[in-house]
Amino acid sequence: MGIKRLIKKAAEAVFQSKWYPNKKILLESVPDLSCQTYPVFQEMLKRGLNEKYKLIWLVTDKKDYKDVHIKNVRFMNYSPKSTFEKMQRLYTLCSSRAMLYANRYIGKIFEKQQQVYLKHGTCIKSRLKHSADDEKNESDACISLSSFFTQYDVLELGGISQEKFIITGFPRNDYLFDNKNYISEVYPNSHYRKVILWMPTFRKTDNGNRVDSFFDYPLEIPCLYNENDCVKVNDVLQKENILLVLKPHPGQKLTAIKDLHLSNFVTLYNDELSKKNIQLYQFVGSTDALITDYSSIYYDYLLTGKNIGLTVDDYEEYAKTTGFVFDDVFEYIIGEHILTCDDFIKFIENVSQENDEMREKRTEKMDLFHKYRDNHSSQRVCDYIVKQINQRYS
Repeated sequence: MGIKRLIKKAAEAVFQSKWYPNKKILLESVPDLSCQTYPVFQEMLKRGLNEKYKLIWLVTDKKDYKDVHIKNVRFMNYSPKSTFEKMQRLYTLCSSRAMLYANRYIGKIFEKQQQVYLKHGTCIKSRLKHSADDEKNESDACISLSSFFTQYDVLELGGISQEKFIITGFPRNDYLFDNKNYISEVYPNSHYRKVILWMPTFRKTDNGNRVDSFFDYPLEIPCLYNENDCVKVNDVLQKENILLVLKPHPGQKLTAIKDLHLSNFVTLYNDELSKKNIQLYQFVGSTDALITDYSSIYYDYLLTGKNIGLTVDDYEEYAKTTGFVFDDVFEYIIGEHILTCDDFIKFIENVSQENDEMREKRTEKMDLFHKYRDNHSSQRVCDYIVKQINQRYS
């Protein structure tokens, strides 16, 4: 142990010296180059931080980015595939000043380094039943939307004390304020009056290793239990000239719905957006209404002021299997409840007629959920990172 400590101390003296020339900032997200991390990365480029630091993305396969050429931006496999890559990763970790991650943990080596958890969502459902008892999050900081959520995050995220939370807003929400129409880029030559986005929360993996709700869904989606339900919904969508875009959770089992081939009811996957260089929340901000359930996108979408419907037919089963952070969930997620196919159709008609009876109630909660309602969250996170690096390495 004495030799290991000596080696670590020597490595720190070299790699963490303020004079060491090859300084780095590590970045991670799932999918690659997305979520909360990517808009912060864009802000870093805007400020020219890649002139002073190498910005290293830890990705699934670096070969996918062989044609990306940005000064001092590099790509490295999150999981090393050879001994050389393992050594390269160790060196990169040793010479890094900060690590920013949203999904997969990046463990720092030296106390001086700054590790920031950018979180891929805030809390509605509980994560405690699906977390290891000994799981600890040793990040130096974690971003949050508001002090209201911080009190719950402290309970849900093991190891992060309340004073480590920084209220910045979520960087990905900056995209919600983008006025560009990304619908036409994903669906060219389309002329729909409205576009409704449907983003169900995670319920079951393809391999069955994790199940958050045992509610029986024949088509693996809420409220629409058979082909006839889907056809009825599609008929209404056609009549109203509305497109319904189902965006599944990346880890969600979803196969049956693909084979129905409906005209106004389509599925959208991450790779389709990636091919067009569109971030998910750029697309989200272009839609006219949201259908979700217990997903944290609910809080993000509040910033748009648009209709929100909630498919909550499995509420009791979900509460029993996974649980929620709130005693009274529907005090904190407010929207038009959808329990049946007829409810689903009614929500579509309300969107078509621009009828939003729940708007006022949702607005009343905004101050509780969002300290900031602007598109500057990436700037606030970047400000924090730069300040911390300057303080630690001055």
